[in-house]
Amino acid sequence: MNFATKVGQLQRLLEGTLLPLINNDYVLLDVPYYNNIGDVLIWQGTHDLLKQSKHKCLMSASKDTWNYGKLDSDIIILLQGGGNFGDLWIQHQDFRNKIIEKYPNNKIIILPQTIFYNDKNRMLADACLMACHRNLHICARDMRSYELLKQYFSKNQLYLLPDMAFCISSKLLDKYRVGSQNKTLLLMRADKELAEKEYFQYIKKVVEVEQHDWPSYEYTTPCMLNFYRLMRRRKYLGRLVDIYADRILRLDMVRLGVQFVSSYSYVYTTRLHVAILSSILHKSYCLFDNSYGKNRQFYDTWLKDMEEIRFIE
Repeated sequence: MNFATKVGQLQRLLEGTLLPLINNDYVLLDVPYYNNIGDVLIWQGTHDLLKQSKHKCLMSASKDTWNYGKLDSDIIILLQGGGNFGDLWIQHQDFRNKIIEKYPNNKIIILPQTIFYNDKNRMLADACLMACHRNLHICARDMRSYELLKQYFSKNQLYLLPDMAFCISSKLLDKYRVGSQNKTLLLMRADKELAEKEYFQYIKKVVEVEQHDWPSYEYTTPCMLNFYRLMRRRKYLGRLVDIYADRILRLDMVRLGVQFVSSYSYVYTTRLHVAILSSILHKSYCLFDNSYGKNRQFYDTWLKDMEEIRFIE
């Protein structure tokens, strides 16, 4: 299957499942006010899908700017998708649980997530908490996560869906895309999800590559710097911080990511969203697994029929 066919297929699956679920006005929470371009790509895909809904986004906010105010019971709460459901990135799970406890009468939709726990007791506690919510919908991002949900979170309504970044508008991609040069990228993440493997050193011996992480981790753009200043004053600025993030920061981060990846002729990546961005840019790549199998599971669930993608165990 080629890139255009695959991306269109995954977009239609997301639209066909989620748009009917979002049957009233909504808020979008836990959006990424930080410098991980991959998470911002998820946010952008969510934003572009929601533009097709006839219902309104009343506001968006991060875990640090949401004020836990009263919501009418007919307002839907959407929680950002990604790879932070579980106990690896605990601050996001704690926020998610607090929202579920605080708003028992609102429909809550957790957008596509990879599920991973080191501590089974923590997983059972989270499953018990979520089972008490009468209208909680959880979307898994890969088959292993979906099977885990079916086993332990069966009281909730469950879905298997791809990553929201596949819904990024092609017009936006074309706006920021640059011509590829004759160079190869080795994208090496530098956090606790990196799998320590000798093959990264092997690649650098046999292929001439430029090694980087996301550019937002290597330098700070003026837009990011302005946003950090606003965040320090968020107690006084209120909704202005969320408005700046939604209208300026999000697009600046997407621009940075698209220009970065599109400038390479071939990509080796340890980050899932460099792979997803390469897919929607129709760029061939090689994907490595992360520390707990997230990339492998996503590849096996959605991408293994792609001829232009290689996966290295």
